[in-house]
Amino acid sequence: MQTTGRAKPWRRPFGPLSWTWSGFSLVETLVVLAVVAVLLGLAAPGVATWRARHGLQAVAEDLWNGLVLARSQALVQQQRVVLCPLAVAGGGDAQGAWSSGWQVFVDGNHNGQRDSGERVLLTRGALPAGVRLVGNSTVRLAVKYGADGRSDSLSGTFTLCRLDSPEGWQVVVNALGRARMAQVGSPECP
Repeated sequence: MQTTGRAKPWRRPFGPLSWTWSGFSLVETLVVLAVVAVLLGLAAPGVATWRARHGLQAVAEDLWNGLVLARSQALVQQQRVVLCPLAVAGGGDAQGAWSSGWQVFVDGNHNGQRDSGERVLLTRGALPAGVRLVGNSTVRLAVKYGADGRSDSLSGTFTLCRLDSPEGWQVVVNALGRARMAQVGSPECP
């Protein structure tokens, strides 16, 4: 029998009815599994950091989307629309605790609080553990848009950070009400 240079998956050492299969031994398989386990162990911390960083960016984008929605709905509906922190009862939180989530609603009576009968446009639940969201003095309690799409307050900045991360995000609302996002290094995380 001639060989063509290709590896055979089997060989026939003893007679026409005796077949043995070639393959990997148990020791070779265990060595490969050990090497794969070591490589995965080295990669895991990097993946965890990457997920935390992108999770923080996703929360910043959620806030930015809420601001854009509030402004556009104020223009479309020609009514005042408010984005404010969630309270236990479901209205605007007087303490300004943005980390508990936020709500966008049409404020028909212009009191800045969600009352019964006022339509909720968006609700965002609590932020992930370890993530902090703080607004400066002009946006600490709420962001309110008038029927012309302008913010009722001066410009304001939301700072979003994670206690174990040197990077963070800021969502800045200018005096006209337009929101933008910016990545910042070493934000002070309260």
